[in-house]
Amino acid sequence: MKTRKSIIVTAIMKFIGLIAVVIIASIILFSCAAGKKTVKNNTVAESKSGLPDQETPFVIAEEMPMFNGGDIALLSYLAKNTRYPETAKTNKIQGKVIVRFCVTSEGGVDRISVLKSVSPELDEEAIRVVGTLPSFIPGRQGGKPVPVWYMVPINFALDRSVSDSTTNSSLKMPGKLPE
Repeated sequence: MKTRKSIIVTAIMKFIGLIAVVIIASIILFSCAAGKKTVKNNTVAESKSGLPDQETPFVIAEEMPMFNGGDIALLSYLAKNTRYPETAKTNKIQGKVIVRFCVTSEGGVDRISVLKSVSPELDEEAIRVVGTLPSFIPGRQGGKPVPVWYMVPINFALDRSVSDSTTNSSLKMPGKLPE
């Protein structure tokens, strides 16, 4: 037979759990709503000069852009084509550079920028290698190809198991941003 105290503790724990679920659901709902963008009649924005500007890229599209071969092929391409800068090797600079770029409605890559910087040398190399990416399968919204933002982390790590003269650049799967 349960005592009155254990019944009260159980009820309080259930109430706290319910509040936690409501808070988490609210955070998810508001973060998803903030990330959505829509296209209005496929119009092109104009810059202050009155000239047509590039379409505003989607953050999330119905069909996201895809690298031919998927994320594994994308990471493999980046790993094979990334060169660790000599000055970064010498100064033992390492870390994760997060690069954002736009996959155009034609599948090309443009508007490359660094969201999380490590050092000018590593940032420059990350921008260079992303700029060499071959075409993607473009993202789609409402069945039409649209520009979509894409992010990829590039992890520059010196190989500690080998002598200091040999280094390695490793890449990790795109996903959550670092904390």
